[in-house]
Amino acid sequence: MPEPSSEDRLTSPRWWPFWIALAAALALRLLWLDVRPLHHDEGVNGWFLYRLLDGYRWEYDPEKFHGPFLYFFGLPFSLLLGMGEAALRLPVALASAAVVPLLLPLRRRLGRTGVTAAAWLLAVSPSLVSYGRDLIHETYLVVLTLALLAAAVRWLEERRDRDLILAALALSLMLTVKETAVLTLGSLALGALAAWWLAGRPPLPRPRAWVLVALALAVPYVLLYTSFFTNPAGLVDSFRAYLPWTQKGFEGAGHEKPWPYFLLLLARFEPLALAGGVLGSVLAFLRKDRFGLFVTVAWVVQLAAYSAIPYKTPWLGMNLVLLLALSTGVLFAELGRRPLPGALRAAITAAGLLGVAWSASKTVEVSFLRYDDESLGLVYVQTNRDVRDLMELIEGAARRSPQGRGLAVRFYTSNRWPLPWYLRDYTAVLYANEVPLDPAGDVLICDPAQEQALRKRLRGKYLRRQYTLRHKVELVVYVSERVWPFSA
Repeated sequence: MPEPSSEDRLTSPRWWPFWIALAAALALRLLWLDVRPLHHDEGVNGWFLYRLLDGYRWEYDPEKFHGPFLYFFGLPFSLLLGMGEAALRLPVALASAAVVPLLLPLRRRLGRTGVTAAAWLLAVSPSLVSYGRDLIHETYLVVLTLALLAAAVRWLEERRDRDLILAALALSLMLTVKETAVLTLGSLALGALAAWWLAGRPPLPRPRAWVLVALALAVPYVLLYTSFFTNPAGLVDSFRAYLPWTQKGFEGAGHEKPWPYFLLLLARFEPLALAGGVLGSVLAFLRKDRFGLFVTVAWVVQLAAYSAIPYKTPWLGMNLVLLLALSTGVLFAELGRRPLPGALRAAITAAGLLGVAWSASKTVEVSFLRYDDESLGLVYVQTNRDVRDLMELIEGAARRSPQGRGLAVRFYTSNRWPLPWYLRDYTAVLYANEVPLDPAGDVLICDPAQEQALRKRLRGKYLRRQYTLRHKVELVVYVSERVWPFSA
């Protein structure tokens, strides 16, 4: 394919809308990263990072947790910036914003117009922004998926070994992020088969590249799953993991949803990507566009797989948004090539701008304003803002206590995360699921079902408060009168 003309070089004013999209992506992901409390999974992930900083050796547990990438990638940031909420989320936010520049290697396929359209969809996507501000695994899977596609496309265009090696690295790292990477890779493989069926026999790497590709696949995988050779069993566990996670997927494990869940979620929060992706797919079939056909088969297969599996969480939808945005890019690439009448072009531009503005408004609503309102759909098991007040109560009690952060905090409930992370510097915190016969302590926390048992066994004077941990999960807190931090 020919090189871009001088007027379409990346420094050309024609590319300014793309660079503005990158600025918007960075702003939406980096501003006020600590506006909402950590949710359950973030608290667990943050706890592991805290333990790593404290010299703890992280070992992969295939029965409970996802892959090692999040912890080892986030560790340098925690070493440099500490363990605050914003510092924990920063590497995820930066990775999430990287989806915009990672589109650039696709510009020969999508053109400037298609790349820019996809960039804006990803930059202001309510899903990608909301979960790109959380310390969870899914964002890394999405980013590495796009990195794999970008490197593979560049290799197909130029046959440079370095692009093939980069693709192998991205693939290897995807498998260290999360077990659902196999669903992504399966859908991409079927898309590639469809594209190759249309184009003929696929090219093969040069023999000298095979060794480097094998190393690029093996080295990151082995290093991360063995925790840099400190846990050799982790390598075996990485393959053993697919059995328990497959079982959880088909059982639902408390997260079961009906089959149209993702379609409804996309229609509600990502209608621009859904509509543009469907139209781009229709166009790809009509024009026999290989890249468009590849993306179409990939997103259709992935949607079918995620819809069929009972276990559904909203962040899984980010994988679909990425592919739908690329399919929308195929549509806009065609529109950019056609000599459309000025009025029609203006109407399409105005509709696109309105759609982007609407998406951005939903992003602001979900990520900054109603981030703990589960009626929004994208908000899921999010910690309630009440936790800020609960922590203020405990910290005030610590200031009143002669023991300071050694005051006795007792949990009598299984609903506790992310509070163990927030209480990581408190030295006398105990956790139990049942109220003991002698529930002594400065701060006693239980769920409402156990409050009656707690009240009957209290010794001394306590004052009561109640807080919402997350949707439909309440915590009752009793604080000893001697450390009660508020005026009567």
